[in-house]
Amino acid sequence: MKKYLKHSLFLVAIGAFYCCSNDDSKQDNPETQPVKEASLSLKLASDFTVSRYNAVTVEPQVLIENADAELAKYKWTVKVTGTGGAVKDSVIGDTKNLQFITAKAANYTVDLTVTLGKLVKQASTKVTVSETGKTYTSKALSLIDYIPAPSYNLDNYGFTTKAEVLEQVKSDLIEGNAVPLGTFGGSITTAFDHTVINAYGKRDFKIQMNEDSGNSKVSPVSVYVAYDANKNGIADDNEWYEIAGSEYNKSTTVKNYEITYNKPNAGKAAVTGTKDWQFDKEYLKWTDNKTAAGFITRTKKWRRYNYYPQWMGESYTLKGTKIYLPVKDVSDGEGTTYNVGTFEWGYGGIKDPSIDISWAVDSNGKKVHLPGIDFVKVYVSTYAEAGATDLVTNFFTHVEDLNFPKAIK
Repeated sequence: MKKYLKHSLFLVAIGAFYCCSNDDSKQDNPETQPVKEASLSLKLASDFTVSRYNAVTVEPQVLIENADAELAKYKWTVKVTGTGGAVKDSVIGDTKNLQFITAKAANYTVDLTVTLGKLVKQASTKVTVSETGKTYTSKALSLIDYIPAPSYNLDNYGFTTKAEVLEQVKSDLIEGNAVPLGTFGGSITTAFDHTVINAYGKRDFKIQMNEDSGNSKVSPVSVYVAYDANKNGIADDNEWYEIAGSEYNKSTTVKNYEITYNKPNAGKAAVTGTKDWQFDKEYLKWTDNKTAAGFITRTKKWRRYNYYPQWMGESYTLKGTKIYLPVKDVSDGEGTTYNVGTFEWGYGGIKDPSIDISWAVDSNGKKVHLPGIDFVKVYVSTYAEAGATDLVTNFFTHVEDLNFPKAIK
């Protein structure tokens, strides 16, 4: 019996050895798999139709095999006639799908080039753009909403109902009068009578604010934009995007900031400060969503003015991105003379107030691609006081389409 067991174990060991040897030989000599070549195919519908200032989606059929589709590059072009009559290709997009939109009714040949490494495929389509029978203006003159923040400038808007205020602001927009926005959160929302086109590689519209005059100090303003994707004529909540300017990603910028302003008690005695211009340093109380609180000082110069919009009830809350604005007292601490900073790009009330729609981002800061915009909201994104010269505020004048009435020829 013992001999039998020893013999069996010996056979098992020999078998295991040969199995391992065979496995090792297989690993040492793997079969070589042929490398499959990348392939790219492209199809595009032959024609599309749309009316001017409206967008049509041109969606190609792109099939990529044996390669990373993310590496493909897209270039959409259209023929344009330049100065001297020379015809050339003008780039109008670099995404897979094209939102074609133009201001001029005509027939267009749109070309697409897809590049994947050494592979290049091209396709063309025709886009027929028809007339709308409408005339358009370059400025956004339709008032959607107006909610100012406190400021002595609001004394001229001494109305008790919002309807009265909106009628006055509508008139001011048409006549080109400046509209006060106040301090942080003060805003105005207007609409164009056409879609402002997101022109490839160009800035698309500008925000015109009141220029600094005298001792008044003005703040840059931030911008939200909306594209009326569902064409219901309304700026829906899910259609708004923020223009991410030069200050958007700075550590001093506060996203999702809220501030609540409380109506001053008309019967409260003024609390004077140590400076002659501090008529009431506890005039208008505010609180924010970051556990901070304070007061807006009523200055001696504007002591007879109502800073608070009378039609807004006992309190109201304004929201937005809060941006740090450098304000420096240059009057040896007297609070009578200030230098106020500015921002580089992407805002109104700065040296170059032109905006590229491509700077728009969603609520998470991710870039979005809009074919154009129909609505613009301009708001004061800073909170700053400048002593005797009062709050740093601004006045809105208008928003204007930079490429109007230019069109692709």
